[in-house]
Amino acid sequence: MLSELLIRSFVVIDELRIPLGPGLSVVTGETGAGKSLLVDALGLVLGSRADAGVIRTGADTAEVTATFDLAPESPARAWLAERDLTADADQCIVRRVVAPDRSRAFINATPVPLQLLRELGERLLDLHGQHEHQALMRKDVQRDLLDAYAGAEGEARALAGAVAALQSARGRHRALQEAAEQRAARASLVRYQLDEFEALHPQVGEWQELNATERRLAHAQELISGISDLVTLLSEGEDALSAALEKAMNSLRHLTRHEPRLAEVEGLLESAGVEISEAVIALNRIGGGLESEPLDLSALESRVARWHDLARKHHTPAEELPTLWARLAAEYESLQGDEDAVAKLAQEIAQREHEAMDLAAVLSAKRHAAAPALAQAVTAEMGRLGLGSARLQAALTPEELSVNGCEGVEFLVSPTPDASFKPLARIASGGELSRISLALQVVLADVCAGPTLVFDEVDVGIGGAVAEIVGLRLHELSKTRQVLCITHLPQVAAQGDTHLLVEKGQTAGRTISSIEILTQARRIEEIARMLGGIAVSARTRALARDMLRG
Repeated sequence: MLSELLIRSFVVIDELRIPLGPGLSVVTGETGAGKSLLVDALGLVLGSRADAGVIRTGADTAEVTATFDLAPESPARAWLAERDLTADADQCIVRRVVAPDRSRAFINATPVPLQLLRELGERLLDLHGQHEHQALMRKDVQRDLLDAYAGAEGEARALAGAVAALQSARGRHRALQEAAEQRAARASLVRYQLDEFEALHPQVGEWQELNATERRLAHAQELISGISDLVTLLSEGEDALSAALEKAMNSLRHLTRHEPRLAEVEGLLESAGVEISEAVIALNRIGGGLESEPLDLSALESRVARWHDLARKHHTPAEELPTLWARLAAEYESLQGDEDAVAKLAQEIAQREHEAMDLAAVLSAKRHAAAPALAQAVTAEMGRLGLGSARLQAALTPEELSVNGCEGVEFLVSPTPDASFKPLARIASGGELSRISLALQVVLADVCAGPTLVFDEVDVGIGGAVAEIVGLRLHELSKTRQVLCITHLPQVAAQGDTHLLVEKGQTAGRTISSIEILTQARRIEEIARMLGGIAVSARTRALARDMLRG
């Protein structure tokens, strides 16, 4: 519910603070007093376009602030919570400031883009009468109204959830299929690489061994010859080191008889003799191994070259090929077995499609059953509201399954029995649109508790009994919804729970519009004025009293 509207420096309004309550608030005043400025200000604060022309002459900025009290079930409350814009759960304050070069929007003191302000505005207030604010012309609004009348809001929510889940499953299925295709391509490449590794079969530590063997085989003759020479030098012939050491030992033993301290040297020479013997044994063993090792150097060089080629191909050091082989084998294993996941998801999609189609069929049945009844009820109400023989039709058009069902919904109107039905957007008169909207709201009053309703031009071109019916319908509607109506007709104004009078006057040489909440006595005078024009008589006052007594 709109509880307060604050307007500053807006066109010819200096500053107005307008408290509003539940029920029906009517706004009256002389032509040109500025009544429609309230609608313009509400449109501005809820996201309509702005330009510097709305700034009152002499002011720097124009500002409109609207305060709304939020019911627990209010869609606006949930919308604010989802976007972390809630300052007070029971109240929402929206503000719009227009400067010569730009405008700014605020929700609960937080700066927001204009689009967010528009989204919130749709959940707080519905303006009727000016085409740019006519939510009724939107097909999604028309669909929601039909669903409310059909008692199918639960089915619509269930279907939206089911289709959203179906679309999510389809998206995951597409992603899984794409990933499976990518994995298949990767698996093919890895399998090719594994074939190369398996042909080489590189083993841990083999690379180091290959290099050592290659060096050894490459110098095998030099090694064999050198080892033979060393054995000869150490142990063979009269000039061998072992023979010289034996001579030295014999001389030392002779001398030791005269000098016992030389026995220590004798021990050292004996140890040297043992070391030389072990060295000779080792040389013979290594040399014998070299002589018995096959000298297929070309085969060895070929394998080393294959190691080099594979390492270069994979941009990795040759000694890391065994590790890379193990990693590729593990990757290839992980790339297998996606078929089960794809098949399982396809089965889930089929089940969700079946569930969504069943829900859509139930929703469609309710819509098709309710559409003629809604059209008939609204058409009858339109006739009572002065729209003559105009007819409304709720047209259903088959569509592909979506979160909105299997059909599009559009309200069409025929102004006369012999005229074709056309979309509401083709209706030129704002007053006709307002009364069609009023007819819909009256028919849907018991099933559709929407935002605050603002009607402008609803009484254009009518009078007498029809005007009284319009006033009664507005009052009936205000029992479940807050309604604000700008009117020229006393029959409508008399139905108001609150009466606001807009007046224009001169202050310090400036034209200023002001608003007054009328007392009962002032209401009698205003309605008498509306009945009798400039001359207010005792008769018009008495008639005004009768109208207010209802």
